[in-house]
Amino acid sequence: MQVTGFAAGPLETNCYIVVNEHSGEAIIVDPSLGAHSRAEQFLQEHGLRAVAVVLTHGHIDHTRDAGAFGLETYIHAADAFMLTETAHIEWLRVPFQIDAMPPVERVTTVGDGERVSLAGLDFTVRHAPGHSPGSCLWVHEDFVLTGDVLFQGGIGRTDLPFSDDEAMQESLRGPVWELEDRLPVLPGHGPTSTMARERETNTYLREAMSGR
Repeated sequence: MQVTGFAAGPLETNCYIVVNEHSGEAIIVDPSLGAHSRAEQFLQEHGLRAVAVVLTHGHIDHTRDAGAFGLETYIHAADAFMLTETAHIEWLRVPFQIDAMPPVERVTTVGDGERVSLAGLDFTVRHAPGHSPGSCLWVHEDFVLTGDVLFQGGIGRTDLPFSDDEAMQESLRGPVWELEDRLPVLPGHGPTSTMARERETNTYLREAMSGR
């Protein structure tokens, strides 16, 4: 297995391409504006075939190019409405070219604890709301995709429409804290980390646990 990442779009969202090197199949994770062309170039250069799109949550900076792939797209049920309703993000209409956003026509919704096998790779979905109602951790045995739930030294904002600070605190104390120390953390923005490092140094995570 190989994981390649690059930042795309006005908010420099991390898009990941997770590759099963045995089958030549790949998963696209959180494709922002411009991610489609970059991902397609990578796939073509390496003789790979994308089979699915995974969205850690429904915010436009993580979903903008999802429909351009024409693939089955996985998102938590609580955030699925964000793929079609854009009234809550009018302030991002111009920078993300929302009027030209390709529709996401093939959507599969997922829930907490669900096990999903894509490209021959197995993930467990852990619902971790707060940043958005349907934010999720996608947990593989070798890494975890944390989206905007957990960053290196930080967490996602909870002052946005449909965000919930109390839910975020519960997510930090629950599914986030329960992640194994050994897991690399692949966040939605910024550099990668490890769960061991975040448990030790992430002030937001430690403060959430102190209020348990």
